[in-house]
Amino acid sequence: MMKSILSVSILSAALLMNGCDYKPRNQGKALFEKECQSCHMEKGQGLGKLFPPVANADYVVNNKTQLACLIRNGIEGQLTVNGQEYTGEMEGNLQLTEIEISNLVHYILVDLNNQKDAYQISEIKAQLELCKK
Repeated sequence: MMKSILSVSILSAALLMNGCDYKPRNQGKALFEKECQSCHMEKGQGLGKLFPPVANADYVVNNKTQLACLIRNGIEGQLTVNGQEYTGEMEGNLQLTEIEISNLVHYILVDLNNQKDAYQISEIKAQLELCKK
């Protein structure tokens, strides 16, 4: 009986400690690696004239309020990033939750673009409401 209680206590503590380690940037980075890196490359530097950078990118910094919508709905046509013209299409990702998009935006802004502040989930939700198709 005592072993059973001890085992349950240890398992519970391990699960709680794992949950306490949650950080938006960790999930954002994992999502970037899974969803974005194949085109935008490992460090967000882009791929030549094919795919624009999202790291140290003036377009990202100047269009912060549109990032959630770009991730959700994609974008097509011409855009300029760091003086370089890009024409093409980025598919949106309708599968990501608002929290996942928020964490991805946080990672892109804070880790890849050295922005001090990212958006709160409530702001991301509001942005996504405005851009519903």
